[in-house]
Amino acid sequence: MDKFSIALEFCRESLKDLESITERVVVIVCDGSNGRSASLLGLSDEFVQHSCRAYGAVAALERHDQASVPTPEIRVHNLTFDLNAYGNDCDNDPYPQGFHLKIFGSARHRYISLAVPRGESKLVKTLKGILDQSIMRNVFQACFNSYKQENESPLSDKAILKHMKFSPRLFEIKVSHRMESVAYIEDANLFVVTEGESARCVNFHSGMDVNLGFRGVQSLETFIRLAASAETEKTLLAALNYKFAHVRAVTHDFIKNGLKEYMYT
Repeated sequence: MDKFSIALEFCRESLKDLESITERVVVIVCDGSNGRSASLLGLSDEFVQHSCRAYGAVAALERHDQASVPTPEIRVHNLTFDLNAYGNDCDNDPYPQGFHLKIFGSARHRYISLAVPRGESKLVKTLKGILDQSIMRNVFQACFNSYKQENESPLSDKAILKHMKFSPRLFEIKVSHRMESVAYIEDANLFVVTEGESARCVNFHSGMDVNLGFRGVQSLETFIRLAASAETEKTLLAALNYKFAHVRAVTHDFIKNGLKEYMYT
């Protein structure tokens, strides 16, 4: 088994190594949402998307002249934006909604996230359909300069253009999970299970993406025990069903509580 301790890219040659093992094998795939390992092992590449009933936008600052030191997280709630300068009057909005702001990361890699629950707000509709990217750029600049740490320098127009990447408009926040995240291949006596972003991911950066991706690890100990001891069709199905149930639970929990926990409170 020493040859499997070396971190090499999984390929078709790796399948031959697995087939040479006579005992039961559990393969844990964690090579990201674009990895090929799961498909090489026979799992479907199809992901199922679920709406989180919210809209969001994100921005990232990369300033390599700054130290890569973690900074305290900043959260601000019930923000609104004045778009009158762009010809969009949202002051008399019959369905006003406030945005939730989060600034996190390090001085070198600074991230800004904006989220708002799905609704009929005029401001939300405007920011979903804008074509002028300067509007969102100015929104992120104003957010950062208003709520940054006291020891941080404000972002100038030049710094924004040089160092910041951002969402040009609001998008629907979704969580995706692999349709087939665990399988048993009888001929090879092999269990395959996906973890991390190979199993699930979110299209919105709130600083907790890795934690969501690896929440499946919480069920691995029990799953491996069930998989190792399964001898009948019933016990094999029990191992698979246990993992399937946990996959669904992680996704549904994030849809229900994820943004509330990481953004809204």
